[in-house]
Amino acid sequence: MENLTRFIEEKIAPPLIKFSQLKYVQVMQRTGLGIMSLLVIGSVFLLVASFPIPGWTDFLGSFRWTIAAASGVGTGFIALYTVITASYGLVEYYNRQKGENNDIVQPMILAVASFLLLNPAQTVTTMLDGIEGTFTGVPTAYLGAVGVFAALIISIVTVELYRFVVNKKMVIKMPEGVPPMVSQSFIALIPSGIVILFWWFFGHVLAINLPQVIAGIFTPLVQQGDTPFVVVITTLLNRILWAVGIHGSNIVNSVAGTFWGQMANENLAAFQQSGLMTGLPYTFTSVWIDNYIWIGLFPLALSLITSKSPRLKGLGKLSIAAALFNIGEPLIFGLPIMLNPLMMIPFVLSYVVLAIVAIILTLTGVLPVPALMISWITPAPIKTFLATNGSVVATVYVLLAWLFMFVVFYPFVKAIEKNDLKEIAQAEELEGLETHV
Repeated sequence: MENLTRFIEEKIAPPLIKFSQLKYVQVMQRTGLGIMSLLVIGSVFLLVASFPIPGWTDFLGSFRWTIAAASGVGTGFIALYTVITASYGLVEYYNRQKGENNDIVQPMILAVASFLLLNPAQTVTTMLDGIEGTFTGVPTAYLGAVGVFAALIISIVTVELYRFVVNKKMVIKMPEGVPPMVSQSFIALIPSGIVILFWWFFGHVLAINLPQVIAGIFTPLVQQGDTPFVVVITTLLNRILWAVGIHGSNIVNSVAGTFWGQMANENLAAFQQSGLMTGLPYTFTSVWIDNYIWIGLFPLALSLITSKSPRLKGLGKLSIAAALFNIGEPLIFGLPIMLNPLMMIPFVLSYVVLAIVAIILTLTGVLPVPALMISWITPAPIKTFLATNGSVVATVYVLLAWLFMFVVFYPFVKAIEKNDLKEIAQAEELEGLETHV
């Protein structure tokens, strides 16, 4: 076990940690966090509008569609939000990590403008109530989940090109005494012009539909991420890294999180259109993983409470509330699970088994594919019930998974308990001898 731990710490972890610290990977992580709140809020509205309780939709009547109008607040324009968060994240990275003092507002606005330049407004002629008319608007094809990768690349290129021109001093300098906001506007004039000229050349002179090209490039990668093999391998890697004290979720998500998030966004958009959990474009998304595999360490905390060891019982009482809300750090670092050869075994294997079982049950149609994004701190059975739009089967699965984890962890907890009680007995015996002497 010591050799395995050393191998992970020295061979596996370093390159993964190094990858997760790359600036563009950090920008993508920052982008996901910036958008997540809107996705959760939109899911809540959609859940209220279509909650599967008999008579509920009848009770809401036509007001149901008024509620559902807010359900697309996250997914409908997620690519546009990505442009904003990614450009902000990259400028913030240079300012924070490199000690630069770049203006944030101008590159953000420029990134949005560049994205819209590649998705120009179009005028179409249509018939409405028998009357022919024209409508002008921005096509929505790449404003939603399909355009996320294009948004990331356009944002990164825009900020890098803007920063390159500014660093080369190709700017208009104003005399001292000019207000900073006015001076900054003139400084941004030449870099912004060069950036717009760059994207105009691609999108309008060469007539390249860049969002479509980028989406086509990334589609095979997304499809490869939607496989049982990737789920099992990433689950195993996630737990192994946590077991040696490295934040496995951050490392794994830095590699696969963008693809899983893309799939989850498309599933949510599909559910908003159909109102059904069937026929979704993807299966093994970040939402699926979050609900069927990452169900927390509540069973472990519960097993600790039943222990006769004062240390374990006390830790169980202290950690059970946090574990119920999917916060496992008190147990990982307090028991500990980290670098504990005994506890690493059930910690890694139990989640891998859950991944395999959930894959089989999903592929055979027993478990539905969850599409709604519910806050990760919601207790697992409730979270899964809501994420699957009220699936009792999915909720029962989580409860049975909790029972399974309790059974797996219990003998290992008993082994630690036996050792603790032995040490307590030895200490009391030694104290008795000293008192007698």
